[in-house]
Amino acid sequence: MGQKDIAEKVLESYNDVFADIVNGFVFKGKKVVKEDDLQEMSPVSAFKSGRKYHKQERDVAKLWKENGIRVALCGIENQTTVDSSMPLRVIAYDGVAYKKQLVENSKSKKKKKKEPVEQPKFYPVITFVLYLGDRPWNNNKNLLDVLTLRPEFKPFVSDYKINLIDLSNLPDEQVKLFKSDFRSLIDWLKKQKDPDYEVDPRTLDHPDELKQLLYSMSGDERVFAIPNSSNEEDGGTITMCEFIDKLEAKGETKGQLKLLISLINKGLLTIQQAAKEMGMTVAKFKAAMKEVATN
Repeated sequence: MGQKDIAEKVLESYNDVFADIVNGFVFKGKKVVKEDDLQEMSPVSAFKSGRKYHKQERDVAKLWKENGIRVALCGIENQTTVDSSMPLRVIAYDGVAYKKQLVENSKSKKKKKKEPVEQPKFYPVITFVLYLGDRPWNNNKNLLDVLTLRPEFKPFVSDYKINLIDLSNLPDEQVKLFKSDFRSLIDWLKKQKDPDYEVDPRTLDHPDELKQLLYSMSGDERVFAIPNSSNEEDGGTITMCEFIDKLEAKGETKGQLKLLISLINKGLLTIQQAAKEMGMTVAKFKAAMKEVATN
């Protein structure tokens, strides 16, 4: 499993982020799903093919309960590239989840065979496919799109739609529905496409996890140099606006350093002059030169 996959899962596994995702997409931002009502589910399931069992693994899965009653199983699949077979993958995940309900119901019936038979109580399985890529998802979103299908078969083949959500192209009004660090992730994605995009000034609840995710997506190690607090003494948290501003400032500083180092290498500038230009001591400038050379 790649670092990018792990980083995505870590952030979304927090109940506040997961509940925010469901509330934002299903309930238009209303806080219907509460953090304490979410139960961690194993993302791993297995199916048998021949004599062997094969493992399949969701990215994140949680059971939503209200007053102890199961309401829905919600799953999240992350995609950074377009996958034309995604409807087949989703139907496999959801099918296994429904099969598990049938098995549990069957076991329950055997235990209560002397009691009056109740109607089985099944709950829905909902999968969100979160697309974090920069290209539009102009590809399959339905099972029928994937299949090579004779026209005569079409009335007899049930379709299956995936809940594909293109994060960087979400309408601004929909982005505003989110209240957790998921909003900050979307803001960052949209900012990459539109430098004039206005980032929400909310503070980050999981700055380390968000940094790891942004690094795994961009490869930009500068994210780790951004402090988690705008004031090192207050122990508070940084806002996404401050985070991006500091990141851009570091980018400008690195650009200046590269230019000055180039002039030094050409003999047009001394290290002492370059250090003065950057407002650094010579020792600090030399250390910065080494850091630029290794990155």
